[in-house]
Amino acid sequence: MPAHPDALDERTPRRRLRGSERRARIEAAALVAFAHRGYDATSLGEVAAAAGVARTVMYDHFPDKRALFLSVMASQQELMLREIAGGITSEGDPRSRVRATVAAYLAFTQDHPATRRLLLAPIPSGDSELDEVVQGYLSARSDAIGMLLSADLTRAGVDLASVSFPVIVALVSGAVDGVAQWWAINPDVPLDDAVEAATRLLWNGLPRAGEA
Repeated sequence: MPAHPDALDERTPRRRLRGSERRARIEAAALVAFAHRGYDATSLGEVAAAAGVARTVMYDHFPDKRALFLSVMASQQELMLREIAGGITSEGDPRSRVRATVAAYLAFTQDHPATRRLLLAPIPSGDSELDEVVQGYLSARSDAIGMLLSADLTRAGVDLASVSFPVIVALVSGAVDGVAQWWAINPDVPLDDAVEAATRLLWNGLPRAGEA
């Protein structure tokens, strides 16, 4: 009598995960938990369960929850900035690069919604020291985007030493993220249409927002 398929499955050896794969699974599970529940409400037990690893295995990679949180923040910050930088430093004229940046960010937030939530709408941890670190990431991200935009803004006549510079960077960053949030609840709108509308406003400015 042939063995039941489930019995065959049980006899099939499972491939042992490499350390880097286990770490990636842990960070992926932690990203979702921290983004949706916040640092304080997330337990290492639930992260381990979601990652499919024993809780003791987590300590091979992260000594405690704080270390895990900071590692996730750092890796996701790097990931987001890499995508944004790809658009800002892409080939073409300034308008094309504005469009590429908007498109890259909208596509990024669609593919990585938990990353966007963790980095731009973090839930307060209840730990003032940790919240200060998170605020530092927000400031560092603004500084990095400002540095990437500085050459184009200088050519546009913006004095980088004036208050106009950080205000413009904050306005552009906030506007593009606002479009991403709107697009997330209006997914039927084609990406190209959303990108073109945002680019037209950013490039022309409000007085010329209707011009192509």
